[in-house]
Amino acid sequence: MSSIVEEHHHPIVYRTYKARYFGLFAVVLLNIATTFVWLTYSSVPEAAASYLNCSSFLVSVTSILYFFAFIVMAPVSGWMFEKRGIKKSLLFGAGIQVLGAWLRYFGHFVESTPENNTGRLVLTLLGQVIAAGAQPFFMNLPTKFAAVWFSEDGRTTATMIGTVSNASAAAMAQLIIPIITDNEKPETMPHSVLFTAVLSIVSIIPVFFVADRPPTPPSPSAAEALQQTVEEPFHISLKKVGTNKQFLLLLLVFGSLVGIFNSVTSLLATFTAPYGYTSKQAGYLGAGMVLAGLLGAAVSGPLVDRTKQYKTVCKTAVPIASACVIAFVFAVRKDFFGGMMALLIIAGFTAFAALPAALELAVEITYPVTPASSTSILWAFGQLVAVIMLFTLQALQDDDLSARTGLNPPLIFNAAWCLVFAIIPVVFVNSPYKRMEAETESRKRDQEEEEEEMEALGDLKGVHLEKTGL
Repeated sequence: MSSIVEEHHHPIVYRTYKARYFGLFAVVLLNIATTFVWLTYSSVPEAAASYLNCSSFLVSVTSILYFFAFIVMAPVSGWMFEKRGIKKSLLFGAGIQVLGAWLRYFGHFVESTPENNTGRLVLTLLGQVIAAGAQPFFMNLPTKFAAVWFSEDGRTTATMIGTVSNASAAAMAQLIIPIITDNEKPETMPHSVLFTAVLSIVSIIPVFFVADRPPTPPSPSAAEALQQTVEEPFHISLKKVGTNKQFLLLLLVFGSLVGIFNSVTSLLATFTAPYGYTSKQAGYLGAGMVLAGLLGAAVSGPLVDRTKQYKTVCKTAVPIASACVIAFVFAVRKDFFGGMMALLIIAGFTAFAALPAALELAVEITYPVTPASSTSILWAFGQLVAVIMLFTLQALQDDDLSARTGLNPPLIFNAAWCLVFAIIPVVFVNSPYKRMEAETESRKRDQEEEEEEMEALGDLKGVHLEKTGL
């Protein structure tokens, strides 16, 4: 599909290529791989603790490390996308993921006992940190990849697919890893470690065939970005988005969505245990929220592509999701599984529907700043909020108080956070769609120039006919 206009006899071509789908597939596969590596040990905590001869806290550290590594490496990934391009950045991220995943597996050949667990544990944690550094290279890319390869009518859907691939992979990992590794048989733990190491190699292969940029741009904004010979320094882009008040409001909203989703899914079993629910039932609740979220994102992406109503989606979905979080405070009680499931399904559907719209809205708010900058900050802040939430909610948890009063302190904290940092800020997000306005103006300008050239050619033809007497 293409559209062509003339500018001083030099054609400007806006065209999309089928190769964009292959590139998006590569991004999705990398997101799946990084999620499986992330959740290798925390999906089977008892087996992991016995295999590593360590405490349950150190097993949870293997997951928490990903949040910290993301915060540190997010700016690095944004800088590399702008300085080295998409392909080289993906190869770097995929490469360190392979290194980290296989370093963890090499720890299997180091003997580990309760008296001497240092070697295997050090290799495992070192590999986990290295592999964790790769995650932002995959999670931060969808908006930039969509902006470079997809037209205005497909950008949000592409962003949605790339974004939710991480969450869908988390659901798959929680199901598949316990099948590969029996939680009651620590000797099967190396099977999952090897599986994820092989997956890291499989995921890097498509990257070698991904083109860095399309031969011709899919939209005016992409044309402007691709024609630039000097990239804006990353620290300048960060300064611009960091002083943009509308972006900072959206940052609070996005960070709250990510932080609360991650903390709730991680601690559902903890929240519901005082009321007699099993870990299996908590798993069903989490799966219901994730699956509903995937459906919400699948509906939101194409809808926003057609309507371009980023703010409307965010201002509708965020309050609904937040209201469900607030209502969840009173829903978590004995013999109310159906009510809890209903609230989490609605919360997951609306929260995931808002995510791709918020990511694209951030690009619109900060344009012409590169999408990599805004996306990097959004995800890094979301991970920071998730870390704060995890530690705070665990500290607030009081099983006796929850059982006696029927109210869970961590859930009350979540509800207050949603009210202050999600519902209120989203009301004041009113920035114009700067990228779309620039593209509309660019297309209008191109059309006017084309009409002027056609008129000039018509005048020349008329003069020629007069001179020849025809």
